[in-house]
Amino acid sequence: MSAFVRRTLSGLSLFCALSTGFAASPAIGLAVADGSFQLDHSSVWGNATLFDGSAIETNVTASQIRLASGVNARLGAKSRARIYESRLVLEKGIGQLDSAKYSIEADGLQVMLDSSGASARVHLAGPNRVIVAARAGAVLVSNSGGMLVARLDRGHEMSFEPQDSGATVTKASGILALKNGKFILVDRVTNVTLQLQGDGLDAEVGNLVEITGTVDAAAPSVPGASQLINVAKVTRLVKGKAAAAGAGAGGGAAAGAASAAAGGLSTGATVAIIAGVAAAGTVGGLAAAQDLPGQGGGKASTSR
Repeated sequence: MSAFVRRTLSGLSLFCALSTGFAASPAIGLAVADGSFQLDHSSVWGNATLFDGSAIETNVTASQIRLASGVNARLGAKSRARIYESRLVLEKGIGQLDSAKYSIEADGLQVMLDSSGASARVHLAGPNRVIVAARAGAVLVSNSGGMLVARLDRGHEMSFEPQDSGATVTKASGILALKNGKFILVDRVTNVTLQLQGDGLDAEVGNLVEITGTVDAAAPSVPGASQLINVAKVTRLVKGKAAAAGAGAGGGAAAGAASAAAGGLSTGATVAIIAGVAAAGTVGGLAAAQDLPGQGGGKASTSR
């Protein structure tokens, strides 16, 4: 049995004893690392008991978060977060979520798993920039108000930039369709369904279009739609059969044609603005990487 596993089991036994002996204790779980880390500004080694709101900062090794509720999450090396019973608030670096009914928050965005068995990684890449990757299953991203801004499928990752709190403009592109007599569009960047209303939409049904508009205060009436958009402008990118053929082939042809129509931008450069959050597809290896920084099999160096 490895020293890391022994330390983990020992820590779990200690946590169970604390929970049993002190029923009123606010302890919520354990942080476990194969090395040292900072817990509430104090240096600890191996494992430590977590309380609601505990601040963790990792050194050269990753840390695993195990809550009494069954939640499992991780922090990469050189990362910092606050741990709560219902969420992890990422303040620096990379976090990984492997349990449903829990969330990672970063720069006001909320990342959740759509089902058990899913897994997400979140990278606070800089001021006002968050990268989210779906390692397994589907991952949901919402803004600070709880409105869905993106749905990522396995292997996909996306860069998000929250806009000013007063931003109301929505920009999206996809094939305009009718559902239950209502206009809808599934944005090709964020995979979010929008219900649309406005002039000129009926002439564009079946075409790949780009729309610009504002969010209506009323809730959408189409099941699955996250917002009702008052469309101010609709621009045709690809007509009818070409758009449908591209969608049938996974959207590649339509997206390529749309990129050409938009001035030669690549598909990855296409930006959507949903619920005050700008989003664009990215390829950076966050979803594909086998390990988090500091989680590899090699022996960690000791910080000095």
